[in-house]
Amino acid sequence: MSLHVDELVIRGVDGVRHADADRIAHAFTHELTRLLTEQPPAAEAASYGVVRGLRPLPATTSPRRLGRELARSVHRELMR
Repeated sequence: MSLHVDELVIRGVDGVRHADADRIAHAFTHELTRLLTEQPPAAEAASYGVVRGLRPLPATTSPRRLGRELARSVHRELMR
């Protein structure tokens, strides 16, 4: 399976430092890869445009936790 995430836009998070953005991106990539390896979507050749309307994420100050929660939210949407 191949998945290309062209852009990840996070709204409602003000003042994210560059280092935090890198941590969020790394955690997101790592967690989404793990989830898709363990439980890939049913449709092999599925194409997803824009994943929108994700549920609000828990408040956190940890960039790594935010990245993991984002990945879990995206994975839930891909599994629909």
